[in-house]
Amino acid sequence: MDLLRGAAVLLVIILHVHLVQQAWDGPSPREAVLVSEATTPFRMPALLFASGLLLSRSLRKPAGPYLSGKARALLWPWLLWSLVMLPIMGWSYGTDPLWWVNGMYTWFLLALFAYYVVGLLTRRIPPGWVALASIAAWTVLPALGVDLATSGLRPDKFLYYAAFFFAGAALRGRLMSRRVPMGVLIPSVLVAAAWSAYAVRIDRAPELPVLSQLMVLVGVLAAIGIAQRLPRVRAVRALEWAGRNSIVFYLVHLPVAEVLARHADLPPGRAGFLPSLVITLGVCVLAVLLRPMTGFLYAFPALRREQAEGARQDADAPVPRDAAASPASAVIAERIPPLAPQPVAPGAEGAPAPAGPRRPVPPR
Repeated sequence: MDLLRGAAVLLVIILHVHLVQQAWDGPSPREAVLVSEATTPFRMPALLFASGLLLSRSLRKPAGPYLSGKARALLWPWLLWSLVMLPIMGWSYGTDPLWWVNGMYTWFLLALFAYYVVGLLTRRIPPGWVALASIAAWTVLPALGVDLATSGLRPDKFLYYAAFFFAGAALRGRLMSRRVPMGVLIPSVLVAAAWSAYAVRIDRAPELPVLSQLMVLVGVLAAIGIAQRLPRVRAVRALEWAGRNSIVFYLVHLPVAEVLARHADLPPGRAGFLPSLVITLGVCVLAVLLRPMTGFLYAFPALRREQAEGARQDADAPVPRDAAASPASAVIAERIPPLAPQPVAPGAEGAPAPAGPRRPVPPR
């Protein structure tokens, strides 16, 4: 799960650095463009799928702590970092309500909060049915007059991406207990490669009702199957570390890339792209190292009573293998065209809820 999120976050950063370079400094290297186009259909779904894997454990909390925790870890950074972007992008954007919903990269946090609320309301319904309902609802949008071929501020994306979040919740038990079988992995890789080639050809993520979500889900399963089999060499462990800290990489990278492009005189092509990418990643790593002192930038501080209760639960509860993961890593972002000729890139949460307290073990 960490590896999946770390790779997705890295692809998001590559996407945004090259988009910002194109907007301010000139053409990006062909390799960056090709990587971004080929992974366009899969970046966000992979992050949302990874977030959905954590839903069942989060739902073990009572409704009050569950909602307050999600608000602190998702709504707070959504509001804070949207405000941070306003002086960079232009204060006039703040007057458009739709811009706050999905005009800036922080829209993902708002969508994720909505999915967790839906998860709470439908906790008695198997999440697979919720995923199918979101596919069905997005499929009927054209009949309601929504043009899926247009670009811009698209709130219907919230409905589209819900399928992947709840698919992750539905498949958690199977994927956590065993590898994706080779008989599934190989065809999935071939399907994902074909869908990726199609995205490169049309220069955007294909949006075909039902088919798009199913093909992308197959691609996410292929990525998971590959991640399960990779040896944990140094580069892989680095991506896992980025996945565990994906909320920091996600929130910090775009302001850094925008400021660099606007105020540094970088050349077009590789000569400008590589320094911008390295500096952006370096600032993100520094932000992770400073996180113990700057945690308020990524989650609203908990009240003392909640902190004490969390410490008590941590002391009593067993820690699952994936408990170190940062739920919002689901985090990732997609390009949403700006309201003006400025680059606006669109597209999380604090520590996952620990398992419930276990029964005390009687002394021998």
